[in-house]
Amino acid sequence: MLTKIKGIDRSLLEMINQAARDSLPNEFLAMLRVEEGVVQELLLVPGTLQGEDSALVMLHMLPIDYTVVGTVHSHPGYNNNPSSADLELFRHYGSLHIITCMPFDEGSWKAFDHDGRKVRLPIVDL
Repeated sequence: MLTKIKGIDRSLLEMINQAARDSLPNEFLAMLRVEEGVVQELLLVPGTLQGEDSALVMLHMLPIDYTVVGTVHSHPGYNNNPSSADLELFRHYGSLHIITCMPFDEGSWKAFDHDGRKVRLPIVDL
């Protein structure tokens, strides 16, 4: 599935970073939805818990939706590398995962595949 994802919409990335700033000191977490090969929408899952050290999504609350390809979440500090808990989530759900960190801008995020390997995800303007 990841090979069919061509990029992420710039305005969505800005929205992700704003949501991360607004969630401080807690983490922000949402699901990613792809349309026409571009990640361009967030899906907020009911019951998601956000804390200073982690965020927990209730995967059983997800709708049946084959356009949801993975997750996005923030780290309140300056590290956007996946933790062991992040890697566990990546392995269990989705093919694309994004982590953004401070200062929550266009250069402070990374994309990963389901094994936690960094992947290239171009920013596109829709």
